Amino acid sequence: MAMTWVSVVRSDGGGVGDEFFIDGNFAERGGRLGTPFHTNSGQHTFQVVDAKFTPLFEKTQVVLKTENNSDDNPIIVTLEPV
Repeated sequence: MAMTWVSVVRSDGGGVGDEFFIDGNFAERGGRLGTPFHTNSGQHTFQVVDAKFTPLFEKTQVVLKTENNSDDNPIIVTLEPV
């Protein structure tokens, strides 16, 4: 699969810099909200969770590499409250 630049944000604009997780892998954070990162293309579930790993914000989205995709032009994934 192609590697794709993504930036994850919350729909309310909050939480910039908070950790988020990908595909239920709570052992390792996926990245930080608002910071572009590199991931495999394909379907992923992105989540911000509380201390008990209960999702607070979440989005399942198919991430496909675009022509001008880069850390300066990432795909934006917008998380919604659960």
